[in-house]
Amino acid sequence: GEGAVLEAIHALRRVELPEAARVGGAATLPQLSARLLAARYDVSSLTALELLRWDYKQGERVDGVAAAGLRFGIAAICETLPALLNRSGGSRGLEEAMAAAAARRGGLGLLLAL
Repeated sequence: GEGAVLEAIHALRRVELPEAARVGGAATLPQLSARLLAARYDVSSLTALELLRWDYKQGERVDGVAAAGLRFGIAAICETLPALLNRSGGSRGLEEAMAAAAARRGGLGLLLAL
């Protein structure tokens, strides 16, 4: 039943991982899980252009409304504006990265970085 499942989960948490599975020095499953989750959100090695592509959504305005046919993109950036500007080499570098990102998407009328 449910008690047996919880007992098995608690037992797995105490199991030592084999050397080949010790990513980031993790010795147990909870440690491995924590390291993998932290790595998932580590964007320190990405360029500004790569960040603009990382969590990206695209849409288009429908006919009959203002700016019908406008293709737009939204990039969710998980760092502060000062950090993004620093990564980009300043506002000119960020502008160039955004123009390159829009061009790679076939030309966008609007690209937002949130």
